Amino acid sequence: MPWDKQSCDTLGVCASHSRVRSNMMAKNSDRPIAEAQPLVWFPAAVHASGEKLDCSGFVIPQASRTYGVLGSKPYWIWGFEMRVNDRGVVIGNEAEYSRDFGKEKDEGLLGMDLLRLGLERGATAREALEVIVELLERYSQNHNANALHDARYENSFLIMDPREIWALETAGRHYAAKRVSAYHAVGNTYSIGENIDLASPDLEAHARENGWLMPYDRFDFAKAYSAPIPNLTLSTPRRRRIMQLAGMTEEHDFDTLKRIFRDHYEGELCAPRFGASSGVFPTVCRHALNADASQTAASMLVRYREGIGPVIRQAYSQPCCSVYLPAYVGLDMPEAMSRGEGAFDEKSLWWLTDRLNKIVALDYDRYAPAVHEAIRALEERIETRAAEAEDKAAALVQKGDDEGSRKILAALMEECSAAAVTLTKEQFERIRGDLRAHGVSGIMGPHRDFLQKYSDLAKMKLL
Repeated sequence: MPWDKQSCDTLGVCASHSRVRSNMMAKNSDRPIAEAQPLVWFPAAVHASGEKLDCSGFVIPQASRTYGVLGSKPYWIWGFEMRVNDRGVVIGNEAEYSRDFGKEKDEGLLGMDLLRLGLERGATAREALEVIVELLERYSQNHNANALHDARYENSFLIMDPREIWALETAGRHYAAKRVSAYHAVGNTYSIGENIDLASPDLEAHARENGWLMPYDRFDFAKAYSAPIPNLTLSTPRRRRIMQLAGMTEEHDFDTLKRIFRDHYEGELCAPRFGASSGVFPTVCRHALNADASQTAASMLVRYREGIGPVIRQAYSQPCCSVYLPAYVGLDMPEAMSRGEGAFDEKSLWWLTDRLNKIVALDYDRYAPAVHEAIRALEERIETRAAEAEDKAAALVQKGDDEGSRKILAALMEECSAAAVTLTKEQFERIRGDLRAHGVSGIMGPHRDFLQKYSDLAKMKLL
C-alpha cells in the first residue's frame, strides 16, 4: 500500500470510561479526494425467497429480513464506512494489509459491504461479528474500493452494541477477535496481539507453517500477520496517538471524542508543517498532501440514550473545520445531510463543508482559528438544543408517543443542518472576501498545485 493511501481511525470506549455511562464509538473515515460521503437512512425490509443482492458489483443471496440502517457512505458504493442499525449495533471498518494480502485471486466482498451486511443481518455486536466472519470465509474480501483507480485491502472492524464492543481483524479469510475492555482503537495497523477471544481454527498454525514467528514466540496475531510495508511507519503512530489521547481522559463524552478526532499532533514532534492542511504527516484529522492521497471525508460519534437508542453526531469533510450535527436512527435525513456525489453541489452540506475546508487550506494558520471559533460557538448552541430535544423525545417515548418523539428529533436535525449550511457559506464568503482584498484572485500559495487539481476534479470554484 503506498504511504499516502493509508486511511481511517476508529475508537471504542466502554461505558466504564464514559461520562454518560454508555458505550461509545468514534470514527474518521479517510477516503480519496472529492468523494462525497452523505448520511443516508435505509428502512428495515422483508425480501423474497431467492432474491439476489448486488454488493458494489459482487452478487450474493439476499437475507429474508434486513434491519434498518443509517450510515455514512461513499456516494458510489453500496456499503458504508460507518453505520448504525435500528437494533443499536454500530460498526466502523479499517483497511489492513497482511502477509496473505494479494494471494486471493477471485473477486470477493468489499470491506464496506461486509460492514453493511453485518448491520443489516446482526441484532447484536456478536451476531454482526458472526455474520461478517461467515461471509468472509465464504466469499473472501478482494474487491476494489476506489472510484479513481484499483485499490484493494483487507479489513479490521470495531463492532459495538449497548452491552459490549468487539475488535475483529482479518487477514485473507482468517480472523482474530477480541472483546474490548476500557477503550480500544483500530487503524491501518493490526491491534490484536496475544489476547484473542475468537479466531479462525488454523490462525496460529497458518502463521507457524509460513515461518512468520520464531519457534519460541508466543502467538501474537499482529506480530505474525502484519505485512512489512511502509504504511506501518505512519499508521502505527497515528493509532498510538488516539490511544494516548483516549488515556488522558478518565471519562469520555462527545466533547472529548471531538478533540481526539480533530487532532493534528498539535504540540508533538510530528506536528503539522506549513499548517495542518499541508498533509505532510497523516494525522487523525487527515488532510491530503496531494491529489493521490487520502483525506478525512466524514466523522461520526455514537453513544446510547435510553428511550432514543443510538445518539449520533456527524461531521462532513475534515472535522477540524466542520460542525458535528445531531442524527438519529429511523428518521429520514435533511436533504443537505443526505446529498452529495462526485462534483460540487451547492445544496449538499458535504460539499459546502469541503469547499470551506479547501479555501481554509490556502492559508490554514491565517483562516482556521476564526472558523474554529465560529464552529465552537455553533456546536455549543447545538448541544444545548439537542439536550433539550433529546430529553423531550425520551419523555414522549416513555409515554408511548413514538411519533411525537420522532417529530421533535426530525425538527432538531433540520434546524441544526440549516444552521451548519449558513455557517459554512458565511465563513467561505468571509475568507474569499479577505483573499480578494489582498489581491488574491486565483489559487495561490504552497498548496496551489493540489488545490487547483482538486477544484478542477470537483468542478468547485474557490475564488
